[in-house]
Amino acid sequence: MTKTSLKPLYLSGALSLASCGLISCSSISNDIDNASDLNVQPFNGTQVSDYKLAWSDEFSGNNVDEDRWHYRLDCKHWSKQQKENTSVGNGVLSIHLKKETVACPDNKWLQPGQNEGDTPAGVVQYTAGGLISNKEMRYGYYEARLKTPSGAGWHSSFWMMRDGIKAGDPAYSQIELDPFENDSIDNQHYQIDAHQWRPKPGTEDPGKTQNKVGTKQVRFTDDTRLDEFHVYGMEFTETTLRYFFDGKLMKETAFSAEQYKHNDVSIWLTGLGTFLGNTKAVDDTQLPEQMQVDYVRFYKKQ
Repeated sequence: MTKTSLKPLYLSGALSLASCGLISCSSISNDIDNASDLNVQPFNGTQVSDYKLAWSDEFSGNNVDEDRWHYRLDCKHWSKQQKENTSVGNGVLSIHLKKETVACPDNKWLQPGQNEGDTPAGVVQYTAGGLISNKEMRYGYYEARLKTPSGAGWHSSFWMMRDGIKAGDPAYSQIELDPFENDSIDNQHYQIDAHQWRPKPGTEDPGKTQNKVGTKQVRFTDDTRLDEFHVYGMEFTETTLRYFFDGKLMKETAFSAEQYKHNDVSIWLTGLGTFLGNTKAVDDTQLPEQMQVDYVRFYKKQ
């Protein structure tokens, strides 16, 4: 499925979609100054206020903007994430999901067809990919418009976390914020939550190396499908996380800086092959497939 030709900008003030025209609105520059001049606003109806666009990628070029992004490159679960599995064109970022055998000698997870007690295979049968923002951010409103792949076997996510541990991080503690995680075995369900990894000893959840906060399973019983484009948003403040779906508030979680050590985070847009969601195998009949992202934006208080 391809997205509509008119990218939704949600402009405020006297400037409107009607006055933009198809050409100028759909070809909005990746240059943040240009986007700011258009006064791009959060998705219509989202109950947030006094935000101004601070960083974005509209994916309007023909290549990944490596000034903005670097690549997720790892082996995890059933896939190896590769640079060549990400592309930009026709106004979207595509994360390509393929069936191909690639060496992953350090991959500790069993692969499809292996059984409990088997030695990890040292190869994976699938490849995927993802992008991680070079810029780190903290308090504000995060938003992305995206669609998931069809067919079982893929974990798609729009999330925030620092990429690696940096000097000065106390006890290597850091936060992970998850406004959207979907396992493609069920395209009417996604999960939202947050984590504090490696909290101060004695403050972590019993038996864990983390604190997991505000988990919610979002399940749709109407005709909503996540392999169609939707807008996912998250407001992050000194005290609270608020999660949105197509402008509707889905969850509000207390997440104070005093209790959970807040730090700057990067934006991650990633897809990988996985057993998550009680997935037994990848649906090879749907491959190759794609996770597609129309845009990603970060707003700060004015």
